[in-house]
Amino acid sequence: MKSLRKPQVAIIGSSEADANLLKLAEQAGAIVGKLGAALVTGGRDGIMAAASKACAETGGTVIAVTPNTGMDEVNRYAHYVIPTGLGWARNVITGIAGDVILVIGGAAGTLSEIAFAWMYDRPVIALGHSGGWAEKIAGQAIDHRREDVVIECKTMPELELALKEKLSEAAKK
Repeated sequence: MKSLRKPQVAIIGSSEADANLLKLAEQAGAIVGKLGAALVTGGRDGIMAAASKACAETGGTVIAVTPNTGMDEVNRYAHYVIPTGLGWARNVITGIAGDVILVIGGAAGTLSEIAFAWMYDRPVIALGHSGGWAEKIAGQAIDHRREDVVIECKTMPELELALKEKLSEAAKK
């Protein structure tokens, strides 16, 4: 019997983002919604809210994994909220909650999510021109645990193709 589970894409990045990063996050969120995948974020502001807004506007499903315990401590675009009460430790969950992890910009919290995604064998895609950790890790292997590298995408069409490919691979597992 075929699983009813939808594919999931986790978009990770800073809660503090400039207009350019927010635009990139919106474009990426729209692609996730268009592909029929559920979007997972940390549920906060910045990259997370921009991606969530665009995904929701394209008819996609948005799941927020929040650091606190309140159901209302989330951006307004989340359909489902998972309040962890774990603070920064919730990054373990966001780092592995996607069939694919997409990095846009990012600071220290994003770096921890990248590390968990890598250690738990999730494909990691980075918008290499978005600055932060995405730019630093694009095209690189994080460490010896895997033979692949972080996939670098420089344009939205490249991103859409990479997401399609990785989601297709995940569906076959």
